[in-house]
Amino acid sequence: MNVRCRLTTLMMALSLFLVAGGHWAMLQGVAWATMVHDFSRNGSLTQAVEKTFDGKHPCAMCKKIAKSKNSDASGEKAPVTVKIDKKAEVFVKAPGSELPTPVSRPFAYGPAPFVSMTELCFAPPVPVPISARS
Repeated sequence: MNVRCRLTTLMMALSLFLVAGGHWAMLQGVAWATMVHDFSRNGSLTQAVEKTFDGKHPCAMCKKIAKSKNSDASGEKAPVTVKIDKKAEVFVKAPGSELPTPVSRPFAYGPAPFVSMTELCFAPPVPVPISARS
């Protein structure tokens, strides 16, 4: 039971992580680390960090992430709509098209396990017919 509880908690945490967009944050972190590494080859670490986060030098991965984020966000904002081009149809009741009323028959209830022996000897109450109420 303990393993099942831990597995359920892990799956829920993973689902929450994905719904919150954590996969984009992880990919962006990898892209920034790669950019800092690449920019530090040609200059100091301070210059590499400045180039990475100034927004003027995005890498190919950053561009793909931004494009994917925008396409996901725009898809969620626009709800799917369906246009219906049908007119309301009017049905006319033809004479003699009424349905017959159902035939009522007495119903015998079977014994229930939670009923005492004395109650089993008496018949159950009969419901009042609908036509007698009005």
